[in-house]
Amino acid sequence: MKTTQIAPGCVHVQGPTTSALLGSPPEILKQILKLQLQVPRVGVLPDISQVDGVSQMAFEFLGYWFLFVERGFSQGQRFRIIGTVEACQRLTEILRLTLLGPSREEMKRWGLSKARIDMLATMADGMALPKDGAPAPVEALFDMLPFPEDGGAVPLFAGDAEHTVRRLGDNCYEVRGPQGFELADLNFEGEQMPLLADLSGEVEKPQRLRVKVLGSYSGFDPAGPTSGMLLWVNANAFLVDVPSGAGRYLRQVGVSKDQLSAVILTHVHDDHCSLSELVLTEHAVTLITTREVYECAVAKVAATLGEPVDMVKPLLRFVEVIPGKRYAMFGAAWEFFYTVHSIPAFGFRVTVLDDQGEPHTILHSGDTCSFAALADYEKRGVVSAEHAARMRALVRGDERLAILDAGGPPIHGTPADWDAAIAEHTSTEFLMAHVNPAKVEPGRYKVAGPGWSRTYLPARSLEQSVYTGVMKSLRLFEVKDAAWINVILSQGQVVEVPAQREVLSKGQAGDAFYFVLAGVMDVTDPEDTDGPLLATLEAGDFFGEISIIRHSATNATVTSRTPAVLFKLRGELFLEFVEKNRLLPHFQSLWSRRPLIASVGLFRDLEPAAKLEISLMARSRSYAPGEVIVRQGGKGDEFYVIASGEVRVLRVGDQGLGDAAVLLSAGDFFGENVAMGYTDQRNATVQAVGPVETLVLTGAELRGLAQRMPVLRHKLHLVMKDRGVGEETLRGALLAQAPAQG
Repeated sequence: MKTTQIAPGCVHVQGPTTSALLGSPPEILKQILKLQLQVPRVGVLPDISQVDGVSQMAFEFLGYWFLFVERGFSQGQRFRIIGTVEACQRLTEILRLTLLGPSREEMKRWGLSKARIDMLATMADGMALPKDGAPAPVEALFDMLPFPEDGGAVPLFAGDAEHTVRRLGDNCYEVRGPQGFELADLNFEGEQMPLLADLSGEVEKPQRLRVKVLGSYSGFDPAGPTSGMLLWVNANAFLVDVPSGAGRYLRQVGVSKDQLSAVILTHVHDDHCSLSELVLTEHAVTLITTREVYECAVAKVAATLGEPVDMVKPLLRFVEVIPGKRYAMFGAAWEFFYTVHSIPAFGFRVTVLDDQGEPHTILHSGDTCSFAALADYEKRGVVSAEHAARMRALVRGDERLAILDAGGPPIHGTPADWDAAIAEHTSTEFLMAHVNPAKVEPGRYKVAGPGWSRTYLPARSLEQSVYTGVMKSLRLFEVKDAAWINVILSQGQVVEVPAQREVLSKGQAGDAFYFVLAGVMDVTDPEDTDGPLLATLEAGDFFGEISIIRHSATNATVTSRTPAVLFKLRGELFLEFVEKNRLLPHFQSLWSRRPLIASVGLFRDLEPAAKLEISLMARSRSYAPGEVIVRQGGKGDEFYVIASGEVRVLRVGDQGLGDAAVLLSAGDFFGENVAMGYTDQRNATVQAVGPVETLVLTGAELRGLAQRMPVLRHKLHLVMKDRGVGEETLRGALLAQAPAQG
């Protein structure tokens, strides 16, 4: 037996004839193939199912490899999954939706028409692995083996009693073989998986019609990331599907997650739908998709997070589209259509008019099968003749760009499918997707490799994005003077900087203030080369104000990590702006509060703009030694963060007996229970031990932040679960705080 840690939180165990994997983040199959390890046929589900929204139970593509590459099911074998009863049930639900698609009963409950249900169910059944004349259920493909409740070990490999695994708790496991045992600790901090492409060479700027490929490889190909594209439509950014690491890829090209107008989710296979990574952010994700894809995506995220479905839905804003209908959205014409795939999936066309009213169209085929497979499905009645004809005639010739699935059999197309269309429609640019460029005939086809981009309708200028970016920051300071807003927009200068350019140097005179419009900036102390990164700045943040306001030398160096777009104001103009708009107190409070807010676990991982907003919103409040801050049974709903000093938490039970006092210190917080509406009165008395400084948010302010920031709402929910708040109470409060869908 040999164990190999192939990524933080992920251990490969090689047995005599087969192997197992403890913990499985997205795209781990690619890392296994790169390391030339045996692809496992056993998976152990960790206690922690997700870390910052990144799944640790992504066994979907390992299962596909077993089923479709190694053909294990046809050999009478099953992929073994070991975990707690609950974890096995959650993974079973994910695998059911991604392998078989939703049931007829579910689609009927979701309000789909009978014709749509029949079409989707017939297609899914006809493409599924068969067993006894019907689609094989998940239980026939995967052997779910729960850990015993008594803490005992279970066989790691089928038919092998010498190799066992035992759950120790706290995400730790004992793996035992004939020669001894090893401990596997799946806990980790920081980045888990390396990105499979470097896209940092070009910063994205809003355009009227543009495509930027983030990833387009299959889930089996270790050469690059899976499917995801950035689509600009009238200066609005859309993420077409969600590859693993989407947030980090967006950061590489200078786009923050809050700049996304929406995600267009074509289906829920793992190589397109790492949606949980985007859900737990500061901004509710708008999802443009069909009803059945939405419901499957929500269920998949819920199973990953370990939350009920009705507590995940408020984290998303759903915009429903029905294939076959046309829509006017974001100043463009959209048309959606069903493809031919093993689970519900769709493609789309989007058309934007130029200044002369001429249309410019991009076609995205979505995942769809080859023409040879299409003919077979049509013959067998899996796909109707009308549907097959629509897919063969998908390219009409009026497109500027046609992005086409060329991932190969059994469920994807081939480049040769489109040879006739390429010959006929010479004005259309054809781009093959879902395929490694090295596997396509060179010179004959263009391939959507990571970083490929094309602008079809450029923006008239940067004015719109500049205005949006600057106004975003000014709103935080409550600047409403139209005259000063005009002055800033007129006098400011747009500056584009390449990666690794030093924009501000420590010790220089402060002569300019900068808004970050796009890209990522690093704040460092060059005199402390071994010290940590002081800060990371992204779109919506700013820098340079301290030295200007204090008339001092700069106290840090700011360097562009990626190409960046900045909006620069002369130092003297910025100083006049601060003085005339009475902003000095805002900046002074920001300088003192921002480090504290960043140190609080609840807020630590929020984006800079979110921490900035909280820093400006909070108010300072001081308490003398022995002073009671809140009293048990009281009705106030303020939320407190301790800036300095210590407090004592005292709680008296129903029998009049007090619990042992708990001490909290700087960086800790209290009052979240009543502030979030989980209860209507204080459940403990909090008293200052010595002099105490706090930052305070009202309950309404904290609830407002949680309503707008799904990741904050989720973190508060986990804190409350740890502190014993009942599930029904949590559910009622969270649903009441959820933003309205519309």
